[in-house]
Amino acid sequence: MDPSGGGAAIARMLLRTLQRLEGPSPAARAPPGYLRAFTAEAAPQAVETAAATAAADAAATTGRYAAAAAAAGTHAAPAARVSGPAGRVMHEDRHARVRLASFLGLTEVLEQQQVQLAAGVVGVGQHRSMSPALRAMTWHQSHMDDSPAGRELRRNWQRQVILETKALEATRARYQKEALSAISRGQAASALPEARQMLLRWFAPLTAAIQREQQRIILGARGIDRKVYGPYLLLLEAEQLAVLTMHSVINSIVAPEEAGGGAFSSPGQARVTRLSLNLGKAVEAQVNLEKLQAEAHTHNLLRAEVKDLYLQGYELRQRLQTMREVDPAAALSDAEWQQWLAIGNRLRDLGEVPALDAHDWFVKHDFEDRLRRLAAAVQVPKEGSTTVRRVDAAARRVLQGQEASWHSDILAKIGVVLMKLLCDSCKIDLKRAGGGIQSVPAFWHKLELGHDGSARGIWKRYGLLCAHEQIMAKIKPHQMVEVFMPQYLPMLVPPVPWLRNNLGGHLTLRNTVMRIRGSRLQQEMLDAADAEWVEGRGPGISKIYDALNSLGSTAWSINQDVFRVVETVWAWGGGVCDIPPKINLPVPRDIQPGFRQHRNAPGQLLFYAAARPEMRERRQEMARVSKKNRELHSLRCDMEYKLAIAREFAKEPRFYFPHNVDFRGRAYPMHPHLNHLGADLSRGLLQFAEGRPLGDHGMFWLYVQAANLWGQGVDKLPLWGRHKWVEDHLAQIVENARDPFRLNVYLSKRRGGQLSRSEQREVLRELMSSAAQPGQIAYWWQAENPFQFLATCNEIHKAYASGNPESFVSRMPVHQDGSCNGLQHYAALGRDLLGGHAVNLCPTDRPQDVYSEISSLVRRRVGIDAAAGIPEAIALVRDTQVDRKLVKQTVMTSVYGVTFVGARAQIGNRLKERGFEDNQFMYKVSCYSAKVTLECLHEMFESAKHTMHWLSECARMIAKEGHSVMWHTPLGLPVVQPYRRKDRQHVRTLLQRLVLVKNNDDLPIMKQRQRTAFPPNYIHSIDSSHMMLTAIACQEEGIDFAGVHDSFWTHAGTVERMNDLLREKFIELHSQPLLERLLEEFQQNYPGIEFPPLPPKGDLDLDQLREAAYFFS
Repeated sequence: MDPSGGGAAIARMLLRTLQRLEGPSPAARAPPGYLRAFTAEAAPQAVETAAATAAADAAATTGRYAAAAAAAGTHAAPAARVSGPAGRVMHEDRHARVRLASFLGLTEVLEQQQVQLAAGVVGVGQHRSMSPALRAMTWHQSHMDDSPAGRELRRNWQRQVILETKALEATRARYQKEALSAISRGQAASALPEARQMLLRWFAPLTAAIQREQQRIILGARGIDRKVYGPYLLLLEAEQLAVLTMHSVINSIVAPEEAGGGAFSSPGQARVTRLSLNLGKAVEAQVNLEKLQAEAHTHNLLRAEVKDLYLQGYELRQRLQTMREVDPAAALSDAEWQQWLAIGNRLRDLGEVPALDAHDWFVKHDFEDRLRRLAAAVQVPKEGSTTVRRVDAAARRVLQGQEASWHSDILAKIGVVLMKLLCDSCKIDLKRAGGGIQSVPAFWHKLELGHDGSARGIWKRYGLLCAHEQIMAKIKPHQMVEVFMPQYLPMLVPPVPWLRNNLGGHLTLRNTVMRIRGSRLQQEMLDAADAEWVEGRGPGISKIYDALNSLGSTAWSINQDVFRVVETVWAWGGGVCDIPPKINLPVPRDIQPGFRQHRNAPGQLLFYAAARPEMRERRQEMARVSKKNRELHSLRCDMEYKLAIAREFAKEPRFYFPHNVDFRGRAYPMHPHLNHLGADLSRGLLQFAEGRPLGDHGMFWLYVQAANLWGQGVDKLPLWGRHKWVEDHLAQIVENARDPFRLNVYLSKRRGGQLSRSEQREVLRELMSSAAQPGQIAYWWQAENPFQFLATCNEIHKAYASGNPESFVSRMPVHQDGSCNGLQHYAALGRDLLGGHAVNLCPTDRPQDVYSEISSLVRRRVGIDAAAGIPEAIALVRDTQVDRKLVKQTVMTSVYGVTFVGARAQIGNRLKERGFEDNQFMYKVSCYSAKVTLECLHEMFESAKHTMHWLSECARMIAKEGHSVMWHTPLGLPVVQPYRRKDRQHVRTLLQRLVLVKNNDDLPIMKQRQRTAFPPNYIHSIDSSHMMLTAIACQEEGIDFAGVHDSFWTHAGTVERMNDLLREKFIELHSQPLLERLLEEFQQNYPGIEFPPLPPKGDLDLDQLREAAYFFS
């Protein structure tokens, strides 16, 4: 049937397109490539048989179609089977139409209507529509017009794709070029940095080793796990695998990820389990990238062919719609009619989607050609062709699903085999004691016993990949850029808006809206929320998408003034303002035995050795200093990473941070090394790309920002007091901007020129000494947040230097921080008047400091107990001071469910800092202090205590029944607590047996963790909702906004409006019956549980919040 009259022409033209793409005879050849979305093949004989079977059914509806077509002004093709030449034409048209449908992503239509389509389709393969990654790549295309902004977007879009995709190819090409250059010169590349020399030397032998392994895989040679990992190892070129292996290993051993994770978290070695998984994931990511490249190439080819068919597709769709109106029953019941309608829709959509401009530089890789080349290189004998076909089939199965995730055991096996090849092929040269050069392995594998870093201190046997100490000596921190091949970097174009939970963020990288810990249930709930939104049954998680899109649309740039200061401090040796020193600490020498003069017998020598306790203490000190130096090495490498990114983006007028959320709904930037959630250095280097005039009150808020960043008690003053402090120190603040290193002091003593090394060290020594002893002079390096304070000093100086501060365009982010934000949400949930007053939910003349108030209550209790003769209280009064610092960490973590044991450890650390040396007595004092602090906290926040207890009790009852705690945040995000017992899977590999930890929803839950984690997780889901509501409101009003959990940022000129919005959104959020809805959801999800009644509420009036100046300040 051909309802449009033009359908056969469309089908024939598409068939010709497919023939050009796939070969001259598509019906006679096998599916041509792993990545072709249009591989539906139909055997002619099967089609003939199916056509005969379906002819009677088709004839029954011929008259009805003819009447409908006549009414619509069209004609209907005969439905019965026609023999001879006409029949062959019909058969070809049907075959082409089926191939067209499968190519255009309409296989769901074919699968749902198998009976009706049997006359034209047999053996349709598995196909799919455009992938989320390709849809993400095409999102910006509609904005790339011929305007200056459109042309700039096009350039930056192309640069962004290169940034995301070309790191591996560029590194491989560089190694090949440098190797050829060294060969042509007949010498080693000695002019290169030492780190690159090493990598260049390893590149060729490692590539050769991988090629030999690929040959063994193709020939079917026996080997441990070769049939398992083999197909995966053939998906990339040997050179690509070599680069990924070298760089992943070097990054892991120089700056290990498992910092604080036990005995093996030091540079120079990496745990095999973690490293193998990371290496396997790197291979998987590159394969997914190349699959996307091939899909993009195919999309361009197809669009070039169907561009002229767009109008025909549109007309086809209009005619079909008209025919549906004439006879809706016929249209709805006939599968072929539905198929043509879907083809018309897809043709129209494809005509509207612009071609990818990366056509000639976004390289297409053909996996089938790659496998053919490998087989040809091995020169497979005729009797081995069956093995090759099996390997080919296995590789095709690997690539069947677009962006399908590989299993962790597969990732581990891939990583281990690459590590094994690295250990076997990579050498390092050492000088022999008697002269000459000896080549020794650069890496090796060993098993070692060590503790796991947990509080219980369990000792386990771990497999380690170790690097020779000469590697660590040769790779200087400033050379880490040579091996720095990051995948996630800031974006040069606005992130792709989140439209589904797997569609948004970067252009080519695989992104998900939530960082899921292996929970299938969590993913299903996200998919259900998307389906609800798409089908119009509810909002789904569209508010989450709106908030993340708002956060991602904020443009950033590098603060050049601060960047220059940071680079100068680093170039001069570091060691100040949390910049690590470039020089290691001196390691104490071991005490060597020796001889000395006998005191009573001159001339007589006595042999002596240090006592055993002294020797043990010295060696422990040596171990501590050596560990500290290894940690400093990692810090230096991290510093180099940050500076490398800052240098890369320093000249960019704007860049963007795509965001996603953790399982509780808290938003985070998607790249790790330089973002506004980082420490003071990272924040100081960043500023908004777009500026705003300060206006009438912007300078006031810059003053407040400077006082807040200075800290040291100034940030606890009233707003007018902070403003006055800056006014009193304005001369020093301006001097910080003009001469950050006070170089005029040194240059005035000499006649210009550069500072010598000794003078540079003298400057840094003065900075360090003055930072250690802060005085009344407000030099930037004395601040609690020195680089952010310096940035604010620069902004104040520039505003005054402009001559008109009100019209000065500022790009400085000004922060408004919540006052113990977790307790603020607890107080609002329980309408706790006393607690709300303590955390600034009520109007006051000056900010309330909850830590000082708690310490005051503790001090009063301790005084009473000391008078009663309690030894621990007496010791606190006599030997230390009960102040806010002693209790701050415990109060801060109370909202996160800190236990008595945790509070005791926190206070014990503060007592140790204050000189308590008797560990046994300190333990007793810390136990007493923790008990009193928690009691005073519950006394002040009684309502919060009741709410926390109710949340814990509900979680306990749910966990007792064997369920995970699940709920929806106020913005509709489904949350599933992921705390389940770990499934430890033992995987045999070439090097050792690995123990992989797997998370899935079939494992038993961790009842205690489900209970203790729920109250803080619920509060986090509330505070993230408040931040997201504020972000959406700011975007609606055209205000630039950035959020760091409970710290909200905007321009100085829009602080007051943001303050109004964040208060309104807090009131709007907590005016909802949040706990009532939570209880109702629990009762629906867990109908067999009798939950306790809601805790009573207090008398706090949320409307007062509008006048509470210190709620956020």
